[in-house]
Amino acid sequence: MVRYFPNNNDQILLPVHLGFWPENPNTGGQVSTRVFSARLPVVCRQIHSKQPFGMFRGENAMNYAFSTFLLEAVIIIFFIKTTCLLLRPLRQPRIVCEIIGGMMIGPSMLGGSRNFNYYVFPPISNYICANLGLLGFFYFFFITGAKTDVSSVAKSPRKHIYIAAIGVIIPAFCVGVTGMAMRHKMDKNMRKISSIGAIAFGLAFSSFPVIYTILRDMNLVNSEVGKFAMSVALLGDMAAILVLTFFEAMMHGDGGGAMAIAWYLVSVVIFNGFMLLVVRGALEWVVAQTPEGKLVDQNYIVMILMGVLVACFLTDMLGLSIGVGPILLGLVVPHGPPLGSTLAIRSETFIHEFLMPFSFGLVGLNTNVYFLTNDIWDQQLSPLVYMVIVGFITKFISVVVAAVFFKVPTRDSLTLGLMMNLRGQIDMLLYLHWIDKRIVGLAGFTVLVLQSLVITGISTPLISFLYDPNRPYRISKHRTIQHTPPSTEMGLVLAVSDHEALSGLITFLDLAYPTTSSPLSIYAIQLVELMGRASPVFIEEKDVEEEEEEEHHERIRSRRVDQVQSAFRLYQENRDECVTLHAYTAHAPKRLMYQDICEIALVKKTAFILLPYQQERLDDDAPTELRSSGMLSVNADVLAHTPCSVCIYYDKGRLRNAVFRSLDDQQRSTSLSRVRQVTQQRSTSLSRVRQETYRFVVLFLGGADNREALHLADRMTVNPDITLTVIRFLAFNHEGEDEKEKKLDDGVVTWFWVKNEGKDRISYKEVVVKNGAETLAAIQAMNVNDYDLWITGKREGINPKILEGLSEWSENHQLGVIGETVAGSIFASDGSVLVVQQQVRNRKGGDAFLNGKFDYKSLVSSWSCYR
Repeated sequence: MVRYFPNNNDQILLPVHLGFWPENPNTGGQVSTRVFSARLPVVCRQIHSKQPFGMFRGENAMNYAFSTFLLEAVIIIFFIKTTCLLLRPLRQPRIVCEIIGGMMIGPSMLGGSRNFNYYVFPPISNYICANLGLLGFFYFFFITGAKTDVSSVAKSPRKHIYIAAIGVIIPAFCVGVTGMAMRHKMDKNMRKISSIGAIAFGLAFSSFPVIYTILRDMNLVNSEVGKFAMSVALLGDMAAILVLTFFEAMMHGDGGGAMAIAWYLVSVVIFNGFMLLVVRGALEWVVAQTPEGKLVDQNYIVMILMGVLVACFLTDMLGLSIGVGPILLGLVVPHGPPLGSTLAIRSETFIHEFLMPFSFGLVGLNTNVYFLTNDIWDQQLSPLVYMVIVGFITKFISVVVAAVFFKVPTRDSLTLGLMMNLRGQIDMLLYLHWIDKRIVGLAGFTVLVLQSLVITGISTPLISFLYDPNRPYRISKHRTIQHTPPSTEMGLVLAVSDHEALSGLITFLDLAYPTTSSPLSIYAIQLVELMGRASPVFIEEKDVEEEEEEEHHERIRSRRVDQVQSAFRLYQENRDECVTLHAYTAHAPKRLMYQDICEIALVKKTAFILLPYQQERLDDDAPTELRSSGMLSVNADVLAHTPCSVCIYYDKGRLRNAVFRSLDDQQRSTSLSRVRQVTQQRSTSLSRVRQETYRFVVLFLGGADNREALHLADRMTVNPDITLTVIRFLAFNHEGEDEKEKKLDDGVVTWFWVKNEGKDRISYKEVVVKNGAETLAAIQAMNVNDYDLWITGKREGINPKILEGLSEWSENHQLGVIGETVAGSIFASDGSVLVVQQQVRNRKGGDAFLNGKFDYKSLVSSWSCYR
């Protein structure tokens, strides 16, 4: 232990280089500390408690503790960020970069230099870094616990429960047997039954916060296997708390007997009761005081964050593990908005970007690879190394075998086995806790850190190689409008994030004119950004009469969500004969929302997905912030990974149904009874709308997307209120034409014209152009304001000669070149725009893995981080 002796002056004498040698008693003239590893003589130097006057006055800032701490903070964060940048091409998660960055300042690398320790990391500043590192761990556990939905444990399928139990019990048993077999080679602290049991279960359990953090870095949180892994890990964590409490009680009994165990268990019961009865009630009161749609008051947030420190103090005072307090406090926080989301918004960046680097600096300062010598291999390291190897192998095999037994695909089972072996923040703190309890020394701690680094560093690229969340969407069957037989039900997915976009889409569906002979099956998804939750949630909405009252209130806490769901029900109620609507709510990160959309389209075998055009604009309530920020990527990802055709609808308001304009003006009520009152008003408005005539135009430039657009327009011509003009663009002298695409285009156009030749409402024209400029001029020469809706294909199969010179000016990849041109402000048209992309089928007959084909780019990519 290091003691500091102040004197009467404003100076302190402090030992700078302190000697330590693991597992050996201190020798004379040396002081023991956990931070330093080199056996050095005690050297005292003068440091000052005041701030320096400056280098020009002959002062050395490195003699001042606070100045040294500032330099340490910069160095730690710099090394971690630099490591993240360098390891991005290898698809390494952030936890691996943080461990390596922390080791850079430790005795394994730069910390092995005497000068580096003397000038940059003297013990007085290390003390500050170590305590900030512990705070980083505690706040990380708290904020992750606040995002965790513990109630989902009771809803877990039996398959998840069995896999979680098998994946813990078998490796724990095997590691325990290995430890008992090598007990004679252990030191006196590790050979205790409680120590062996703690190590066995510590290596057998998978931590939910760790798996969630790594899967979030890998964009797999919303994937099928990602959800599976987090569910299994959460089940294991709940059991881990009980098991670790048992072994903590045993360790108390080793030193204090039965009375120590009894008092420890009493402390556990008192602390848990206080958290569940008092703290939980207080947090629910805070939620009740928060207005709907608003963030929690900052004073409450400060008090809750201060409560993390109080929880740490109480658990330490009661003899519990100090990390238990923040975890339990986080678990009793009501997840999701408003409290969970406000905590994440206010504190998550500071915790992850500033406090956590100190946590891994603490890990790095205690990691010393030079301790791993042959001298201590037989007596100390070999049992721990064998236990680690047995733990990894048995856990991987047991999880994979159990998953395959429950009919999980082999590839997914292998991925799940790797995910369950990922190590991270909770494991690091657990290893530090084992040092405090003298279960392992610094050499053993180094082994545990290195095994976590190696296993996680190797597993994550293998997971990326084995599992592609977009692979199921690459199908070979036709899921298009063109291949949907006429006079049959056609399925579509409608995805919106707010009621403003929904009103335009509903108007479009009205004009699409579903009938009893050609009905629509609509799967409507409300997209909500995941805030204050760790696990994505996909909810199938039901009628309010069939819901429990508590579930209904939970669902309508957000007024915006209720407006969309009310609009879904309103649309369904008035079209029961020709429309079947299934409503869903998907809570997911914006960058992963496309997976919910594509998944429902795949499962329900829909013909197309209907999305509103997304553009960032300033929010009316917060003029300095962008509204719909991040939603652009949703459309782009759906277009890239869709299992069926996609339609992007750009609503300019010209076609918008009058009833939805009136509903917007009246600020639609969230009450279902109010929605039904508006139903009568809607039926009157609908009849008035259908007395008008709407003019649609199809700009047919050829290719698969335009053929799909023409088939959709043909279905819409059943509506007697629509007149349709089809304009086909052809290249001069057939220049640049693809013979195969030309034949397909001719076949579709001929079919369309023969079918509709006798209808006065439908006309067909052809325009011959030489380049993109003439194409644009031909479109602009049309009487643009005569058309209410412009329909065109996105890009696939279009003759490049027709678009020559236009592609360079295209910036919007949602609408394609022609769609962007027609939708742009320069093009003087008030008509809405519909851009169609036909499904791109997977003709390979499967993926490359296990078929003898491997693309190295799937593992080593360019310097682009996980989104």
